[in-house]
Amino acid sequence: MKMNLAKVSRFLAASFLLLALLEDTTEACSCAPRHPQTAFCSADIVLRAKFVAINKMEGNVSERRWMYHEIKTTKLYKGPEEMQDVRYVHTPPIDGACGYFHGGPLKEEYLITGRLKGDEVLITICDFIRPWAEITLAQKRGFTSEYSKGCSCSIVSCHSECSITSDNQCLWTDLLRSQNQSYFQDKHLACLPRVEKNGMCTWKSLGTQRSGSFRKRRLTQ
Repeated sequence: MKMNLAKVSRFLAASFLLLALLEDTTEACSCAPRHPQTAFCSADIVLRAKFVAINKMEGNVSERRWMYHEIKTTKLYKGPEEMQDVRYVHTPPIDGACGYFHGGPLKEEYLITGRLKGDEVLITICDFIRPWAEITLAQKRGFTSEYSKGCSCSIVSCHSECSITSDNQCLWTDLLRSQNQSYFQDKHLACLPRVEKNGMCTWKSLGTQRSGSFRKRRLTQ
């Protein structure tokens, strides 16, 4: 009986230690919300691709291994010309290190932003990784052509009372309205410099060709 209690005690102690370690690694990963334009401008590479094979481990069993996903690239929006056909994206192995575990369906197109390390593409859960079918028409236009025009601008996240301090800033207030889940600036606007205002950055609707007129355009190609 004493031996069984000792074993139980050791098991519980080990369990608590494991839970504590897992909790620490989980808390180590924290991603602040970002406007898709910010995600585009801060990324080394932006592409549209289908996941073909997912969550594979690389390296030796004794090593702290990274995961990789096999993809089929359909469109490169930003990045070196020689990376038109990216086949693999690499990610840390655990959530605590912000590793991206793909739980969605295979062969569905995704918009993916990432970093480059040599000729490898690195992604985490902090990157913009979203099904192409869920991206608004305005966002598709942004990733295709408009966001790149606003990388000299800065989008400032607003969580409470806040203001801009420079002409190259746009105030992102979607986070103040998160309860109604509208995210209008996220889904429909880009922060772009205005020539007629000496390069001052202001929000512009990507659903319009000019003020007051809606533009209908397919951006699925």
